[in-house]
Amino acid sequence: MIMVVDGFLYGGDDVQKLYFILIGSVFILSILFAIVIWRQTIKFEKKARAAKQAKEEYLKQLMLEQEEEERRLAELRLQEELLEEDAAISQPSEPENNPEAKSKDHNE
Repeated sequence: MIMVVDGFLYGGDDVQKLYFILIGSVFILSILFAIVIWRQTIKFEKKARAAKQAKEEYLKQLMLEQEEEERRLAELRLQEELLEEDAAISQPSEPENNPEAKSKDHNE
């Protein structure tokens, strides 16, 4: 079989060789693309791992800060409660229990 491609005459064997060259070049290009994709996947995996570690460290730091804030707020509440108790103890609530208040009431 004789074939004309781009003005050249090709016999049957030449067409078969061109077909195999085409298949081989597509195969080689496919392998090259696979290698490129594989390398990019490795790079992406490294970046993702680093981002995950940074996220975990950030979350640990955030948890520590929240625990510290909770401790500080609990301490402030405790101090407020103690101040309220001290104020309640130092100021009698009813004049009946306070002898000084009774004497002032009787004088008026």
